[in-house]
Amino acid sequence: MKNIFLTGEIGVGKSTAINKIISFFPELIFGGFRTISSAPITDGAYLDVFIESAWEPTPHDSAHIVGTRWGNNIFTAYPAVFDNVGTSILISPPAKAKLVIMDELGVMESDAELFKSAVLKALNGTLPVLGVIKPKRTDFLDSVRFHENSLVFEVTEQNREELLLSIVELIKREIK
Repeated sequence: MKNIFLTGEIGVGKSTAINKIISFFPELIFGGFRTISSAPITDGAYLDVFIESAWEPTPHDSAHIVGTRWGNNIFTAYPAVFDNVGTSILISPPAKAKLVIMDELGVMESDAELFKSAVLKALNGTLPVLGVIKPKRTDFLDSVRFHENSLVFEVTEQNREELLLSIVELIKREIK
């Protein structure tokens, strides 16, 4: 089972690519999570980041805040939310799920041991993963990036449309 991760600079279109890729599979049920910002990610902006399930609406409330950004490179992470809510989302996908979404893995979950364990377990699971991984170097991110079942593609403005179609074909083979 191959797991596909997109990486690249902020704003290059990684999450947009995920959305476009899954639009090719309207019949599929997805497991996994998304992280959503309360405001557009602009230089120095304050924002909250929420975790939500990939298959149903999730409240953007204090129980789902995984991090707060106070300015450029200044953030507070809430590992307990990753460990409780994020882990629950990962270990309980819908019964007929065919693909797990992980949008996105980054540095805020660095101290969320249960969540990180659930991510690694999913990489060894029976469902393929389609995710986004920040281009940062941490032990956890490297364990995902260099996992024997992971394929990592760098998204750039120049390759994102062509890459999207290649990944759709890879996923078709994985979920057959």
